[in-house]
Amino acid sequence: MLALLFAMTIATQDGGAFVVRLGTDTLSLEQYTRTPTQLRGEYVIRAPRSLHRIYTADLNPDGTIRRLELVTHNIGGGPGPAETKASVEFVGDTAIMTSPRGDSTVTMRLAVPKGTIPYQLHVYGLVEQIGRQARAAGKDSVAITALSTQNATSGGFVRKRGGDTLQLAFTQGPLAGLGPFTFRLDSQGRLVWLTGKGSTVQVDVERVASVPMAAAGPMFASRPLGQLSVRDTARATVGGGEVWVDYSRPMKRGREIFGSVVPWNTVWRTGANAATQLNTSVDLVIAGATVPAGKYTLWTLPTPTGWKLIINKETGQWGTAYHPEQDLVRVDAKAETLSTPVEQFVIAFEPTAITFTWDKTRVSVPVSKK
Repeated sequence: MLALLFAMTIATQDGGAFVVRLGTDTLSLEQYTRTPTQLRGEYVIRAPRSLHRIYTADLNPDGTIRRLELVTHNIGGGPGPAETKASVEFVGDTAIMTSPRGDSTVTMRLAVPKGTIPYQLHVYGLVEQIGRQARAAGKDSVAITALSTQNATSGGFVRKRGGDTLQLAFTQGPLAGLGPFTFRLDSQGRLVWLTGKGSTVQVDVERVASVPMAAAGPMFASRPLGQLSVRDTARATVGGGEVWVDYSRPMKRGREIFGSVVPWNTVWRTGANAATQLNTSVDLVIAGATVPAGKYTLWTLPTPTGWKLIINKETGQWGTAYHPEQDLVRVDAKAETLSTPVEQFVIAFEPTAITFTWDKTRVSVPVSKK
């Protein structure tokens, strides 16, 4: 009888492991197990600091998540407690969330639609769960509601892309602009691979038989990647006026950038994370176009045959929120090929131009006071 029970347990238990890479850098390692009643996993991540997390999702009979607990271990020795616990439980149309606050915990309630999925970035066992629930719906496109914060849900979708390939993206709420992630589930509903190439999170996820989880913590504890795209400011004095550009600086990490990480023929945020901001205290002439004193966002349109710089009147937005109807002007930019690649994206002012340099490409436009 014990042998039979053991065999039945093995038959209903599944699991796997993932290696998550950003270019040539290993971002995280994850392993998980799944039974009809629970999804449980752990992962070690290196950005922006080194953390070890354990997640446990209790499942309803229909496979949806009833409760999720996340335990975080601060293995890198950074500021904050050594361990924290947070959880969310779905009761009817209410999410009951418990999270740490100082030396105590706080409980909050939020009305949510039935079937809401708790979401944590870089937990690929949860992405597998989202894919399984979408597949179970039996439709080519399924709207989803995800909960990632204590005060709002996010809307998104999962769409079939052909065969076993799916695409996940978020379009509303705090997660708006995240994705799209393209991934494949096998016939057993297991995540085989995922890519964020061309999206806001350019990771590649590979399913493997196992990962050295016991060694991952000590191995990554003292090797955090830090902020993946640090914020920086380029400053200049043009005609006696102050001009600055605030932007994020992604890194090459062994990848081909233009035409791959940054797709051709698609408006690019010209950096990473929040939109790139331009501030000028004087009227400027940029590539022949008048730009009155004020604040703007900068975007670029790279193509294999030429580049355009876009100056947009909307400010303060995330880098996925580009609205062409707010364009002040589009101007031609000069693109050059460099002999030696530049690892980290950089914007700089020269005496009569502003330059944008990354990988083997340098783009420039003339700038002067009007």
